Amino acid sequence: MKRISIIMAIIISFMNTVTIFAENNDNVRTYKYESDIKMNGVISSNDKFFNIQDNWKVKNAKVNLVFTKSELLDVDYSTITVFVNETPVKSMKLSGKKEYKKTTEVDIPTDLLKDGYNQVSIKAYKTISDKVCRDDSNTANWLVIHEESSISVNYTYKSSYNLISNYADTYFNLDNGSNVETTLLVPNNYSSGELSAGMILSADIGSKLKYDNLNFDFQLYKDFKDKNNNVIFVGKEDNTPADILKLLTKKEKSNLDKNCVIKQVLSTFNKNKKMLLVISNNDELLKNAAKLLSSNSLISNLNKSSIIINEKTNIDDLENKEHSNRIYLGELGYENILMKGPFSQEVIMDINAPKEKVVTNSSRLKFNIRYADNLDFERSLATVYVNGVPIGSKKLSKDKSDNDTLEFDFPNEVAGKNYYQIKVVFNLELLDLQCVTRDTDNPWAYISPTDSYLEFDYKDKNELSFNNYPYPFVKNDMFNEVKVVVSSKLTSKELTNTANIIAYLGRETTYNNGNLSVVEENEFKNEDKNSNLLVIGTPTNNSIIKDMNSSLNLKFNNNYSGYESDDKIKFIGDFASQVSSIQLIESPYNKDKNAMVISAVNSKYLNLVTTYLTNMELTKSLEGDTIVLGENSYKEDLSYNIKEESENEKVTESKGLNKQSVIFIIVAIFLFIAILVSVLLLIKKYKI
Repeated sequence: MKRISIIMAIIISFMNTVTIFAENNDNVRTYKYESDIKMNGVISSNDKFFNIQDNWKVKNAKVNLVFTKSELLDVDYSTITVFVNETPVKSMKLSGKKEYKKTTEVDIPTDLLKDGYNQVSIKAYKTISDKVCRDDSNTANWLVIHEESSISVNYTYKSSYNLISNYADTYFNLDNGSNVETTLLVPNNYSSGELSAGMILSADIGSKLKYDNLNFDFQLYKDFKDKNNNVIFVGKEDNTPADILKLLTKKEKSNLDKNCVIKQVLSTFNKNKKMLLVISNNDELLKNAAKLLSSNSLISNLNKSSIIINEKTNIDDLENKEHSNRIYLGELGYENILMKGPFSQEVIMDINAPKEKVVTNSSRLKFNIRYADNLDFERSLATVYVNGVPIGSKKLSKDKSDNDTLEFDFPNEVAGKNYYQIKVVFNLELLDLQCVTRDTDNPWAYISPTDSYLEFDYKDKNELSFNNYPYPFVKNDMFNEVKVVVSSKLTSKELTNTANIIAYLGRETTYNNGNLSVVEENEFKNEDKNSNLLVIGTPTNNSIIKDMNSSLNLKFNNNYSGYESDDKIKFIGDFASQVSSIQLIESPYNKDKNAMVISAVNSKYLNLVTTYLTNMELTKSLEGDTIVLGENSYKEDLSYNIKEESENEKVTESKGLNKQSVIFIIVAIFLFIAILVSVLLLIKKYKI
C-alpha cells in the first residue's frame, strides 16, 4: 500500500509539472456591432466576424440581437434567419407589432465554432404585400440591427503544457473584466536592469492583447497579495528571495554573472498557478531574456520548461520587410469573402495604417476576384469605395469570370488617413430578373484573401501630436530608442501605472528589435540624452522634470507649486496645483529626439494620466501636443507647436513623384530640348 501511495504521488507530481490547470470560473468575451446596420428591400443580409482564440474551451455562445423593423411587414411571410459559419441556427417570424429595439437571444451550437475567425450572418426576408417586386424598392420595407447587438462567448482556458513555448497561453489570459490574470514582480530593492526587463515584458502584454482594453499589476515582491494570479518574477540573484531562488538547480545557479535562466515552475504562492522566473546578475541578459519571451517566432520552438541564455544567444526577431507596405486580406482574418445572391451584394473591411505614417495618393489596391458566369454581363459590375468615396468601377466579363482583378489607385481625397474602410459592392444582375422574389445563392462573387491586397505608399509623419501617438516612441513596428525616466524607488502603485502605460505603447509593436529601457532619475546620464525620453513624476521626486521645465509647453512656476498660466490656458487659485499634464516636446538634450513628459505637482494627480494613456478609446480621443487633466473628468487638449497644414498638402504630398508626374516631367524635358534645338538651328540658318 505504501508503495502504491508513493507511485501515485510521483504521478501527481509529474502531472503538475506538465500541465497548468485552467480557472474554474468562466470568462465571457463580447463582440459588439459598434454601429447600426440598416437592411432595406425584400432580401437583405449582413456578416459579422468574431475571433475564438486557440486556448479557449468554449462552453456556450450566443448572438444578442437588438432590432427594430417596419410595422408594415407581412407577418405571414417576413422572417429573419441567423447563420453561423454559413449554417442556419435559428429562424423567426417578424411580427406586425411596432417594437422599438426588440431583444432576442440566439444560441450558437459550439460544434459550429472554430479557432480563429468565425462568421455570423443575419439574413432577412421582408414583404409588405403580395407584390414582391414593388416591395423591393418600397422605402417602408426596412429592418435595423442596432449597435447594442453583440456576440458573446462563454469560455474557460484550456490546460496548457508546462513549456516556454506556451508562455502567452499561460500568462496572458484575461478575467471576465479587463484584468490580466498575471502579476509581474520585481525585488523590493530592484535595479534599473530588473525594472527594464519587467517593462519589456509589460510591453509584450500590450502587443499580445492589442485589441483588448486591459490592466495588470506590476508590484514589488513584498506587496504581492493576489495568490490566484500567475506570476512572472524578474530579479538578480542577490535580490531574489530565498524561496524563489531555491527553485533553481545548482547548475542553473552556477554562473548567473554570464547566464540568464528562464524557467517555468509551480508558483510558490499557489500550487495550481504558474511562475516564470527570469534570473541573472547581468542587466543586459535580463533585458535580452525579456526580448526573447516577446518574440512569438523564437519561443514557439522552446518546448521545454527552462532555458539558459548568454550574450551569444541571438534574441532578435527577423524583420519581414519584403512586403511591409503590402497588406493581404488574409492577414486581416478575412478567410471566406463570398457574396451570394442577385443584385447588390457588398463586403466591408477595416484597415489601419501605421500611426507614424501618412498614406499618399500613390497607394493602390488589387483584389483578385471570381464570379458566376450566368450573369447579365451588360449590367453587372463591381465598385470599390474607400472611406465612403468611390474610387473605381469595373464591368464584369464572362471571359474573365474565373480570374479577374479589381485594381485602382487611391485618389487625393482619400489619402492622408490612418484608418481605411474598404467596401466592395458587386451588382450581380441576372438575365430576365428584375427583382428578388426569394433567397438564392445564385449568382455569387468571391474575393480571394490570399492574393488580394492593399499596397500603401507612405510618407513619414514627423509631427509631435497625440493624433500620431504612440509615435515617436514606436516606429516601424518596434520601440524607437526609448528611455523611460522615473523617480527613485517607485511604489507598487507607481510601477503598475508605468507598466500599463508601456503596455499601451507595446500594442503598436510587432518586432522585439527596438530598444526600451528604464532608468531612475538619479542615474540619468549623458548617453541617456540620445534617446526618445518618457519622463514620469513630479518636480519634487524627478529632478529631470525640473531640468526640462524651461522646454515644456506648459511650464511650472518658479517654486514648482503649480503650473503657470499662458495664452493657451489660465489657472485660478489652487487649480494650478490640482491638475496633471502630458506634454509632447522636442528633447532639450538632442534636437533629433523627442520627449513625452507626464507630470503633476502632487503624485496623486498622476493617476489621472494612467486612465487616458491606457484606455484605447480615450487615448485615441487625445489631440494636440499637450493634455491637461483634472478631477471630475476635466480635460483640455492644447496645441503649442503643431503647424497648420493645408488639406491639399496633406493629401497630395508624397515621398517621391508618382508615375504620372514622372512621365509628364520626362515629356516636358524632351519638348524643351526639341524647342531649344529648333531655335538654335534657326539662328544658325538665318544668322540672327
